Amino acid sequence: MRPFRRILASLTACCAVAGMLAVTAAETAQAVPARHASKGGGVVTFAEQPGATPTYIFPLYNGANSQNADITYLQPLMWLPLYWFGHPTSSAATVNYKLSMADPPVFSSSGKTITMRLKRYVWSTGAPVTARDVVFWMNLVMAEKTNYAGYVPGGWMTHVASYSAPSPDTFVLKLTKAYNQTYLLYNGLATITPIPQHAWDKTSTTGAIGTYDTTSAGAKSVYKFLNARSESLSTWATTRLWQVVDGPWHLKPNTGFQITGQVIMIPNKRYSGPNKPKISEFEELPFTSAAAEYNALRSGTVDYGYVPTTDLATLGSLKASGFKIEPWYEWGLTFLIIQFTNPKYQALVSQLYVRQAMQMLIDQPEYIKKLLDGYATPTYGPVPTFPKSSFLAKAESKNPYPYSPTKAKQLLASHGWTIHSGGTDVCSKPGTGAGKCGKGISSKTKLAVSLMYPSGFPNIANEIQVMRSAFNNVGIHLTLSEAPENTVLSDSFNCIGKSSAECPASTPELAIISSPLYTYVPIYYPDGTSLFGCGGATNAGNYCDKTANQEITEIESAGNAASLKTLYKYQEYVAKQLPLLWFPNAAYQISAISNKLKGIPAQDSTAHIYPSTWTLKS
Repeated sequence: MRPFRRILASLTACCAVAGMLAVTAAETAQAVPARHASKGGGVVTFAEQPGATPTYIFPLYNGANSQNADITYLQPLMWLPLYWFGHPTSSAATVNYKLSMADPPVFSSSGKTITMRLKRYVWSTGAPVTARDVVFWMNLVMAEKTNYAGYVPGGWMTHVASYSAPSPDTFVLKLTKAYNQTYLLYNGLATITPIPQHAWDKTSTTGAIGTYDTTSAGAKSVYKFLNARSESLSTWATTRLWQVVDGPWHLKPNTGFQITGQVIMIPNKRYSGPNKPKISEFEELPFTSAAAEYNALRSGTVDYGYVPTTDLATLGSLKASGFKIEPWYEWGLTFLIIQFTNPKYQALVSQLYVRQAMQMLIDQPEYIKKLLDGYATPTYGPVPTFPKSSFLAKAESKNPYPYSPTKAKQLLASHGWTIHSGGTDVCSKPGTGAGKCGKGISSKTKLAVSLMYPSGFPNIANEIQVMRSAFNNVGIHLTLSEAPENTVLSDSFNCIGKSSAECPASTPELAIISSPLYTYVPIYYPDGTSLFGCGGATNAGNYCDKTANQEITEIESAGNAASLKTLYKYQEYVAKQLPLLWFPNAAYQISAISNKLKGIPAQDSTAHIYPSTWTLKS
């Protein structure tokens, strides 16, 4: 499971030109017939984030290709999931049945059988979207689970008993165990995406369409072929494969994608769902830097862009030139990773009181007000505080460890540390028990840890410097290192799944990559399986707590009402246990939207965009 698009964005950029394959005449896309030509509506331009251009088009992606540019700005505009999450008119990260391809799922057999009835949709070829297309997706993902970002070892895919298409509009999934129905919908059924079996069930460019997916070996061959074509970025706009869509958009044939990251989409004239496109063309534009994007925005060549944090002082002039400014917050978290298996620091960070003292020195309200210009929300635990949701416990809407250098000093002193404000605290009472430093901490151990943060993020750099000063005043010494985001990502995930004997002591003890750092997308239920579960796929710090693990299991398997109570209990526990150091969740971007662009009442916290609802006013 890889729900952390922001974490992986830096890795995918370097792979954007990988896998170039030769294009054969048999696969070259044909021009759209004149009768399908777009009429009026205008062209809308949308700015991509610097260095985060599309890298993967096939909607069965791995973790390294799960950034916004792929899974929210590209694929779902062309291939729709059975269940849509997010709303074009609000920031809610909840299921939207109006935009979903299927009616609400029906549970039977004590919750082990799920029946999903498809609405009437058609492919751009004119063929109907059927349950066979859902089976096709399931066959491929079950054959290649470990290559799919939504897979979790031991998760729902592990407990699939069977699946079938008893009728063209009915898909039935049978499991060997029952799950909390909301959890299964949000983290399982939400990922299922029909794909065109009548056009993609092949194993080579020139091969015939067949039913290869019905055997495991055949499904692997089909996946191998489609994956290779997806990695051939230079052929996206010229291959017939990717022109077969059921969503409102498709790539402009022959010129709709360039490996620089530029995307040009035109309406799918056979789109049969709600919100048919009104504009004639939608363009996503790549930029090498935020400064380059901002120059384009001010020159009028970008309709929907963003303001770099270094240019917030110019918002007045931007508004005067015809833009409205809206912060875009995502359904996610920001935090400092704590490495629990680093042999050099393991004894220190294993002490809850040490983590508590550190958290008491992070002044989130002050950071938000003075360093982030108010464009951030606080992070107090494993469930986002914004947007408000039924998943957020009342207790977690308040900071469990408010900023207090005085209390931090008292806490450390009461556990055997001699405080050296402006220097480095030293353990003067080693051993376990009341008033002692704790297990594994020897006499004269210094309270010093390393912290790595990314270059090129002024707001993060400012926060870290202020934090360092606060730590220093209490005698906690931070050794800082700044590096490109790729390096921070690589180094901070260096010990994932490793024991203290395997984890290099040079691994940064604390690390922050970006903000938001982790998003609950495209799996939306905030139970933290991957992030806080023992051995979780995104558990970079190797946090492992039996109580938290047990509560996560209960959340996923309990009935809906009981599960919500367990979720509240779990988040309150994890918030106080500090598997991470909670940090302000800065806006994903400060959006600048042209006043001429209408139909954007809100920005979706799931990071989906809705160009089908947009119109241009001259």
